Amino acid sequence: MPVRSVVVVGGTHGNEYTGVWCIKELEQPSVFKSVSKRFPSMDISTLMGNPGAHLANKRFLDTDLNREFTTKKLQAIQAALAASQGDSETKIPAESLRAQEVNKLLGPKSDPSTDVVVDLHTTTTNMGVTIIIPENDFLMAQAAAYVLHKCQENPVRSTTNSGPTVVSEEARIIMHSIPDRNDRPNLSSVGKHGFTIEIGPVPQGIVRHDAVDKTKQALEAFLEFLELHNVDCSSDNPEETGVLKQIKEWFPSGRVPCYRSAVATRPGEMSGKIQWPCADHNPNFPAYMVHKSIQDQDFKLLKRGDPLFVTMAGDVVPYDGSHGDSVYLMFINEGGYYYASSGTGIGVAVRTEYDLETADFCDAGEICLSGSDSENCSLE
Repeated sequence: MPVRSVVVVGGTHGNEYTGVWCIKELEQPSVFKSVSKRFPSMDISTLMGNPGAHLANKRFLDTDLNREFTTKKLQAIQAALAASQGDSETKIPAESLRAQEVNKLLGPKSDPSTDVVVDLHTTTTNMGVTIIIPENDFLMAQAAAYVLHKCQENPVRSTTNSGPTVVSEEARIIMHSIPDRNDRPNLSSVGKHGFTIEIGPVPQGIVRHDAVDKTKQALEAFLEFLELHNVDCSSDNPEETGVLKQIKEWFPSGRVPCYRSAVATRPGEMSGKIQWPCADHNPNFPAYMVHKSIQDQDFKLLKRGDPLFVTMAGDVVPYDGSHGDSVYLMFINEGGYYYASSGTGIGVAVRTEYDLETADFCDAGEICLSGSDSENCSLE
């Protein structure tokens, strides 16, 4: 089926300014005219995800907006609003109310009016260009492969690689482990298809030129894929001439490398995490800090017994193998993950591949994927 409506979202987390810059630039008349001309088969629009948090330069006001979009939670808040009948004593989090508004604008989630929602994010961690897609969506899996190749073919260089920390220039794909769309809590899941672009490292509350350029490159490649897909939908022989044929030439094995996130086990997670304990005086302050040997080492292998945390007494806490003997870490020491409502800790994944045509994993990996509880969860 062709894609007709695309909404580009920025500011789902209010202090992630890169996405906001990109949608505001896209809204400029000359830019919008150019984009509409390049991608004529689609109606492309923009949305500020969390305007209140953006004005306050905060990730969120009350709770993480990117954890509010499971069908169960949307229905619960809708029921609470109906029961309160405007009662001023009923306190509903600002982000829960905003989720209801977004669901009306882009959804409803049960029958979306929007074909594709692409959400623009940044992370404080060394994640490079990361494309995040859901399981069981072969169209987004093909789009991710297209964007991955384009970003690797001509990478946008960062301006910070003269310092002691080498910024990742790699592009990668994460496929998160929530197969049922109703259980996905992230904003982009309100559309028929959801796609997230994540750039890091970027400090919170600033705009970096290189981060904007990386985001724009990935976004333009994504829109280019959708336009080519739409052309193929009207072709008699898309398998012989279309965009999928092109992607197959880039990935001749028919398998695309990706990272599969561990299944969430606690509220506030979309991927499983290695959680650090919190201090008694402040639930947002860690009692352990991330060990220096893994700082900025996102997507690197961690083995049982390797240093993981350091206590205030100076003791090293090793990885205990809770997610498998060897795992890949992501979002290491992410600033947003100091909040319980975003899911405290370090993300965990296995490296694997998916089938280009079906989006099925080619192998399950070795990570512990049991104990799922995706309510109130999200990866970003």
